[in-house]
Amino acid sequence: MALCGNGFLPPASPHGPFLYSDHPRMAAAANDLQNLFRDYGPRPGERLTVPALPAQKVTADQVGWVQIDNDYEYEALVAHAAFLADPGTVELAPLADEPTDQDQALKVVTAELPRLGRELLATATGMLACSIHEYLSGTLGPHRAVLRLKDDSGGELLQFAWDVTTADFVQVEATGREEAMATYPFGAEMFFQDYLALLKGRLQVWDVAGGAMECWHIGRPLDSLVYALFGIYGKHQRPDLAARSYATMAAAITAPASTR
Repeated sequence: MALCGNGFLPPASPHGPFLYSDHPRMAAAANDLQNLFRDYGPRPGERLTVPALPAQKVTADQVGWVQIDNDYEYEALVAHAAFLADPGTVELAPLADEPTDQDQALKVVTAELPRLGRELLATATGMLACSIHEYLSGTLGPHRAVLRLKDDSGGELLQFAWDVTTADFVQVEATGREEAMATYPFGAEMFFQDYLALLKGRLQVWDVAGGAMECWHIGRPLDSLVYALFGIYGKHQRPDLAARSYATMAAAITAPASTR
């Protein structure tokens, strides 16, 4: 088993910087805990070669075209240690900067909501939401989940409730977070511009959920709207959005410094 990933945008979240350098330590801990198979924790640029015959060993080497920025990694480790020592209070900030026409941006978002509602119906979140009938505020009506988009192009908070009878999101009057949590068993709150960037392929859902989204739910952790959004907008389900995101990142990397 190879431990990979952690390619999130750093570090606009209360969790501190996301680090990729923990993989060797995590693999070593996993190997100490069991002896059924071998765990590997490669670092960026490390290549694992898995032989065809099980009796042969996995070998590792380093590709020449990937190099780690050691100075940045050291700074991130220092920042991470400082965060763990004193997390403090961190306000979430949007990851995206989408200077776009307000009316057009709202059209893009509202045009997506019917599809989001239909896709949500087939997730663990949607199935659990359809099966419950009472919540903190008493008997539930058809609205079982809420999507709260902060700081739209006009600076307002937009609130959309998921109606289980139509599998659609409908705009409702925006409330405070505490009232929303008491009314809806499931909720997600993110920045309007981040959701717009997600729909345009400028951000991936892992980036937004990992750094600029807050959710609440009942049931298991896997029943959260976070996991529902992973299933709906993940690259396995929306390769078109992932392709746009990778193209955007590749263009930014290869562009001359003066044009970035």
